[in-house]
Amino acid sequence: MKKILSLAVLACLSYAVSIDQKSIEVGFEGFKTTEFAPLKGKFENIKYTFSKDTTSLSGALKGAKAIIDPTSVKMELEAADENMKKAFFPTLNSSKDIKVTFINVVEGNNQGVISAKITINKQSTIVPMYYKIQNDELIANGAMDIHAFKHGESALKALAKAAAGHGGISWPLVNLTFKAKIVK
Repeated sequence: MKKILSLAVLACLSYAVSIDQKSIEVGFEGFKTTEFAPLKGKFENIKYTFSKDTTSLSGALKGAKAIIDPTSVKMELEAADENMKKAFFPTLNSSKDIKVTFINVVEGNNQGVISAKITINKQSTIVPMYYKIQNDELIANGAMDIHAFKHGESALKALAKAAAGHGGISWPLVNLTFKAKIVK
């Protein structure tokens, strides 16, 4: 019996879960025009810190942090890059970096919820991100309201004014995506 328990404990200890940091993609989708037209973007300069707890996926994710440089924004339409860098982010975020911390993770069977604390200009909001795991890839999605931040409305107006393609409107809803390969 001791031998069986020892083998079971060894099997549990050898099962480690981590995030392949090279595979991480952080993206977002904003909306413009009265037709609610989507426009996708991503950030190219993000510094990550993950938990050393590899006993479970929730252990690996809880407490994970990211520091995002908003000037590294890359939109699917090249002309939109400058509008984001010169009109939107400077109005929204005078302190420069965007900070994200995964403060809680509820882990189910190949799915769960990550509570992401997003801090912009020393002000934070919690965004629940529902995730699924397929083919050892975690894909998490959530939605954030830019109005949750003090300068959100001003930033949306600045963007709508700077970007002719917005037709005078930038919507406050932003869909967020976090993708990463899971290493077991």
